[in-house]
Amino acid sequence: MKTLFIIMFCGMSSAVLVEPVRCGRAMTCCECSGIRFEEIARRLREEGKSLDTLQAETGVGRLCTACVPDLHEHLAARR
Repeated sequence: MKTLFIIMFCGMSSAVLVEPVRCGRAMTCCECSGIRFEEIARRLREEGKSLDTLQAETGVGRLCTACVPDLHEHLAARR
């Protein structure tokens, strides 16, 4: 499921992270890198690389990290 972060602004320049809110539909790709989770799953199977290595190579889940919970769920369902 997609994770959104609610941010409350306190004053002019600071922000406080409240808690993640789960939305209805799961993400199927990293919006920042444009790479589908199925591509990551395929590369894990075929290339035998670790998720950390593929994240470093592709940028998946590295910028905003909103897709990381859904990426982990996607990969766990395919093991």
